[in-house]
Amino acid sequence: MKPPAACAGAALDTAAPCPVVNYLRWDLSAQQIGELTTELMEQTKRVYDRVGSQKLEDVSYESTLKALADVEVSYTVQRNILDFPQHVSPSKAIRTASTEADKKLSEFDVEKIKGIKKKLSLLCIDFNKNLNEDTTSLPFTREELGGLPEDFLNSLEKTDNEKFKVTLKYPHYFPLLKKCHVPETRRKVEAAFNCRCKEENSAILKELVTLRAQKSSLLGFRTHADYVLEMSMAKTSQAVASFLDELAEKLKPLGEQERAVILELKKAECEARGLDFDGRINAWDMRYYMNQVEETRYRVDQNLLKEYFPTQAVTRGLLGIYQELLGLTFDLEEHAAVWHEDVKLYSVRDAASGTVIGKFYLDLYPREGKYGHAACFGLQPGCLRQDGSRQIAIAAMVANFTKPTPDAPSLLQHDEVETYFHEFGHVMHQLCSQAEFAMFSGTHVERDFVEAPSQMLENWVWEREPLLRMSQHHKTGSAIPEELLEKLIRSRQANTGLFNLRQIVLAKVDQALHTRMAADPAEEYARLCQEVLGVPATPGTNMPATFGHLAGGYDAQYYGYLWSEVYSMDMFHTRFKREGVLSGKVGMDYRSCILRPGGSEDASVMLKHFLGRDPKQDAFLLSKGLQVEGAEPLAC
Repeated sequence: MKPPAACAGAALDTAAPCPVVNYLRWDLSAQQIGELTTELMEQTKRVYDRVGSQKLEDVSYESTLKALADVEVSYTVQRNILDFPQHVSPSKAIRTASTEADKKLSEFDVEKIKGIKKKLSLLCIDFNKNLNEDTTSLPFTREELGGLPEDFLNSLEKTDNEKFKVTLKYPHYFPLLKKCHVPETRRKVEAAFNCRCKEENSAILKELVTLRAQKSSLLGFRTHADYVLEMSMAKTSQAVASFLDELAEKLKPLGEQERAVILELKKAECEARGLDFDGRINAWDMRYYMNQVEETRYRVDQNLLKEYFPTQAVTRGLLGIYQELLGLTFDLEEHAAVWHEDVKLYSVRDAASGTVIGKFYLDLYPREGKYGHAACFGLQPGCLRQDGSRQIAIAAMVANFTKPTPDAPSLLQHDEVETYFHEFGHVMHQLCSQAEFAMFSGTHVERDFVEAPSQMLENWVWEREPLLRMSQHHKTGSAIPEELLEKLIRSRQANTGLFNLRQIVLAKVDQALHTRMAADPAEEYARLCQEVLGVPATPGTNMPATFGHLAGGYDAQYYGYLWSEVYSMDMFHTRFKREGVLSGKVGMDYRSCILRPGGSEDASVMLKHFLGRDPKQDAFLLSKGLQVEGAEPLAC
């Protein structure tokens, strides 16, 4: 299927000469961050005041829209220099100064707008800072960590009484919940994880929800969800509710089948270990038995599999695939100025013209106080500057993969490889965008479409050739055995019902908090876990208080992960799966139609250009293992 000529033949705007300038710097002291924050606000306010004080007869495009667009370019870059270090700096003093800068600049951003929005910005910053700075750890004996591999145990610090110290960071939390066969240990860790910052963030979340409702009401909207969804693809909270309800109804039979399988596994294990069988699935059982399903029903040994995914090999293969697919060339910049010795900086060229279009940082390993999840941060927008030259885009991918040691390499679980591909997809969206204005650069698209381009690229970690290109045994250098590779690919639909029902729970919690004033976060989460997922929340926990998305720009929009997956699966199966997952031609169409416009075109228009038709749900539903009447089967 050929896309319209408007897309297929579109130039990529990479031949125009532009200065290759990285305006970012990471050497500021805490004092300098404070001083430059004040200076930036004063400089920017002068421009705003000049625009606002014009006489009517003097107003023009140059003196208003262009003046504001120009100041936004420099302000965005300078602001990121000041507020990004709170997420990644190894210095607590600099992280604190950066957080304070973010608060002051957030207040400044909404100057002319009601004080309610200032308070919202500060609360969101504090909510996520609390999570990032959390240092909770739990001590366990070797016996209490039964089932965990030796390399994991060797990576743990010891307490004064020689117990193993388990933190609640991802490289500890996920392996333990998946592999530890001691239920009480899993219960303690799962409960602690969902009690992080419970008191302070519960209070913040309650205030956030109240203030958002008040602000939306003042602006003439019935609910906060209706306010934020007005500029989305879904448009209304009613459309989101219908989407989630219909999908939950379709997935529930599949979820029931998967819960039955898990109960069988749990009963058999309890009998084998002489444990009491309580006849139910607990929250701390979920990841453990979902992993058991993969290992027993699909015969995928995750511990064996990760030996073929050393981070270095995955990075090399991933970068190679992205370069080939999108017509790019990546070059590592030796001795680049970065915020930590683990960080690498790459420049990105258009392969055809040799023109530098951007740069990206990779910050892959955990540190104390560092941002605790995986994310892409746009640091320098790709757009036109005041003098007409094009500013290159710069982004950072931040993750928390297990750090290598002198005795052991960094080995990735397959789902971490998937996360890597996803977040790097956001990086490419930032860099390949050729929008004119900063406000439309990179991932500044409709919020419920923003995940689609990167979600689509998750498919590559389930395809044979890409998997072989980004893996090799960390000791022997050998490829993944064919039998293990086939088992992994077949296991893609393992637990898909339960996984997606949990996503629906989170999306419904988010919607409930932002459509109903009286919704209690912990109670709503517990109710939906039981009603939708069929698995009760752990008593005494408050998962929403640990849910960073609620204070990280996804308020009333978490449904967007599922919504955008409709488009990501349609794009993959309609073009790449049929024409070649490593097809440079389809990759360039994708770069031109989906990545190049940034947010300067509606997502529906971009999709129609790339697909050659309006998007459909068929591929999305079929990928979940659901039947779709009249739909073509997915291409093998």
